[in-house]
Amino acid sequence: MKRSSLMMAGCALALGSLCSVPANAGDYFSNTEVQLHMDFARDKGFQDAVGEDIETDILTVTFLHYSEWKYGDNFGFMDIEGKDGYKVEPDQYYGEFATRISFDKIILGADAGTEMLGSFLKETYLKLEYNGGTPVDGYDYIDDALLYGISFDLGLGQPNFGFSNISFLIKDYKIIDEKDSSETSWQVTYVWGQPFSIGSVNFDFQGFLDVWEYNDQVVVLTEPQIRLKLDSFVGKGNFLSDSAIGMEFEISSRFFDQENSDLLFNPTVFWVTQF
Repeated sequence: MKRSSLMMAGCALALGSLCSVPANAGDYFSNTEVQLHMDFARDKGFQDAVGEDIETDILTVTFLHYSEWKYGDNFGFMDIEGKDGYKVEPDQYYGEFATRISFDKIILGADAGTEMLGSFLKETYLKLEYNGGTPVDGYDYIDDALLYGISFDLGLGQPNFGFSNISFLIKDYKIIDEKDSSETSWQVTYVWGQPFSIGSVNFDFQGFLDVWEYNDQVVVLTEPQIRLKLDSFVGKGNFLSDSAIGMEFEISSRFFDQENSDLLFNPTVFWVTQF
């Protein structure tokens, strides 16, 4: 059942992606990036036989893509986590793909602008998302799910092409895996990005906050990033001009263990380059 459900979800999302390809892709913004994270002393909320916290050191590679199209946008990423001890050997895969269709552009017209509901709700979307990955030792940190609902781009007056959006979603587990212990619940996702400069040095502050319900428990996961853009030092037209170094701060509750409501803090250092 899981395989057929995955195929159905994959086909639906692939169809949405194919239908979203613009006639002239150069007219729309797109961004692809690769991130290499070094997780140090990663705490998953588990303890060993003597009650000591189990901490791991791993490498994580993230492939991420965002693209706009005539009536909306697409976003997806894939995380590949390595084995303990910074081994360059895959241990777990996890990915998400989301497509949004703009009510503003469908109702008002693709070239008529946005703000159908006002300047605060800059654009309103129908959103469809798939979350899925491979378990480690038979345990999924995030169970496979199909999500659908409404999403808004927010007009918060952010300078320098900063952005914010929020999504209110129904999260359906059993449609993907009928053996899942949870059924249909909800998720709220807030995403932000804010470039800024201190003198001649360029930074970017971005990340997401997910809050969802699983088996009647509220799970929290947020991963803010601070990026130092290397074009501050090498200028434009260099390979490093499209790269940054930074830190990510994973903060979670009940993410690794439903019974553990403590806040877990897991920092990483990372390098990222954009295409």
